[in-house]
Amino acid sequence: MRPTLPILVLLATLAGGCNLLYKSEVQQGTLLSEEMLSKLKPGMTKRQVRLLLGSPPVSDTFHPERWDYVYYLSHAGEKVTPQHLTLYFREDSLVRAEGELAPAALVNPANGSATPDANAPY
Repeated sequence: MRPTLPILVLLATLAGGCNLLYKSEVQQGTLLSEEMLSKLKPGMTKRQVRLLLGSPPVSDTFHPERWDYVYYLSHAGEKVTPQHLTLYFREDSLVRAEGELAPAALVNPANGSATPDANAPY
């Protein structure tokens, strides 16, 4: 009866060590595909953008005309640089975007300036 105790201790130790060898992938935020980003166009309404990308995970009560989408993937305990997309609206119309995922058509808006005008709420 005694030989089973060392075997049980050995099995418990091996089972506990499994967590040291395997670290699961952790995804947080909204994953935006290239196809989704390519469909973003200036002048889209908030409703159209919400249908395309989903609701923004980060909403700011003080800046309702700004939507932030953030995504990062952690693999094997290493953090990857987050991917970020910020969309700006004016009067329910998409005017520009910032961040690593911003489509070129929205980085340089039609007026030639990537910065908002002085009257913009953001």
